[in-house]
Amino acid sequence: MKLKTLLLTTLLAAGAGAASAETTLGLAAIDLQNSFFVRMKEAGDVAAKDYGVSTTWQSAEGSLEKQVGIIENFINQGVGAILVDPIDKNALVPVLQKAEAAGIPVITMGNKVEAGANYSTLYPDYENMGMVARALGNSVGGEGKVALLVGTRGNFVSDTREKGFLDVMAAEFPKIEIVGIEPTGWDSAKATNAAQTWLATHPDLKGVGCISDSLCLAADAVAEAMGTNLTYGGYDGDAEMKDMIDSGKMVMDVLTGAYRVGYWNIAVAARLADGQELPKDLYMPTYFVTSDETAAKLHDAGMTFEYINTEKEAVEAQNYTAQLGPDLPASAMTSQ
Repeated sequence: MKLKTLLLTTLLAAGAGAASAETTLGLAAIDLQNSFFVRMKEAGDVAAKDYGVSTTWQSAEGSLEKQVGIIENFINQGVGAILVDPIDKNALVPVLQKAEAAGIPVITMGNKVEAGANYSTLYPDYENMGMVARALGNSVGGEGKVALLVGTRGNFVSDTREKGFLDVMAAEFPKIEIVGIEPTGWDSAKATNAAQTWLATHPDLKGVGCISDSLCLAADAVAEAMGTNLTYGGYDGDAEMKDMIDSGKMVMDVLTGAYRVGYWNIAVAARLADGQELPKDLYMPTYFVTSDETAAKLHDAGMTFEYINTEKEAVEAQNYTAQLGPDLPASAMTSQ
């Protein structure tokens, strides 16, 4: 009886110690208003529960200075790992190196940042956005006026997607004129203003590419209000794009999936904080999303690609626990 009591006391003490020593992960987001980031946090909170960690999400509200301050605070707090979606990948290098010196693992989300020992969670953005440009170019007949909504200059994801789009347009669609490239800071209001200006200046505008789906939604609201039909190509796999994809208005989207991205990044950080070994560059599998009808038209135009429709997309976008949960090996965290 005494032995059982001693064992029970020991187990309870161990449990209390584990709970009190729960790892905290600090995340410095660009903002927490954009629907993509809101969903990231929602699934990230699920990952935190699955992995037995706690998370502190802080919004930089689009301010580089504020993002640096948030990271400084995380370093001072001695968090288990820091995740950051860099507003400017070069400007953050000094503070990320400071975190490294403090022995805190750093994950630069969706960004290849050369800050030393940091880890990068990446997507095949250049190739994917090139395919989006190819789909948009073919869908507008290979000629006419097209515009592009981007995020923030200096942001790796935005810059890489912009380059992939423009390179394909220049190489494969010489008769398409890019009449505008607008940095929005990932802000739908700025995308709205850009679309209004473009449509007023170029009433014959045919299409808009967007490096994030929420920007396409903003542009389409303007176009509909002005009685104009535009064709879109986007990125992220937001659920709100379903009707635009099914109708053929959006000819291609790319599913990273805000929920999948949020869960994945917290899973990676939790594993690093636990001392697991992972490659410095991790890549998330993505999917091209389009309607079966649009896919057939693009194939007829000579495009070859694998895709999923919106029904399959809805399944894959929510399947993050099975894909990336704590029971899986570390190798499940990357496709390469």
